[in-house]
This record gives sequence, structure tokens and C-alpha cells, in this order.
Amino acid sequence: MPPRGRVWSWTIQRFRPKTPPYIGPEAFEPFAIGYVELPGAVIVETRIVGVDFASIRIGMEMETVIIPFATDASGRTVVTYAFAPVQDEVQHG
Repeated sequence: MPPRGRVWSWTIQRFRPKTPPYIGPEAFEPFAIGYVELPGAVIVETRIVGVDFASIRIGMEMETVIIPFATDASGRTVVTYAFAPVQDEVQHG
């Protein structure tokens, strides 16, 4: 799948999801979640990171990043994918 796409829609998750299935940190902080359209492929649901909530815009160019998500029972870091604004988009948006 393409590593870049554009924000199709988004919102802010302001409350901690129920456990299970949520396995994220106990100290919950709101996060952006949205749909990113990957050209010629699919629209994926994803976390949006690396940008102030007020700066997110429909059509904003995003790229895939890997972020830490949780720590498993063995103390290992569990990672997940997310999308962050393409750096040029943040500077010139």
C-alpha cells in the first residue's frame, strides 16, 4: 500500500475506550483519529500524530509512521502504525 495519503475525515477521541479491547496506557490522553485515503488503494482508519488538533484539515497530506502503543506483560514495547503530516505540509500547509 502507498505510504502517503490524504485526510478523508477525522475527529478527536476524548475519552478512554473500554477495556477490553483497549490495551493502551492507563494515563489516557485525547488523540486524533481519522480516515486517510491512500491513492489507488483504500481508506484506512488510523491515529493522526505529530500535529495540533486545530491544524488537521481534510485533504492534508499524511505519511505512515510507527509509534509506541503499549507495553506487554513481558515489558516489551508494542508498536502500531499511525499517520503524521508530511513535513513540508506542516511548514507550508
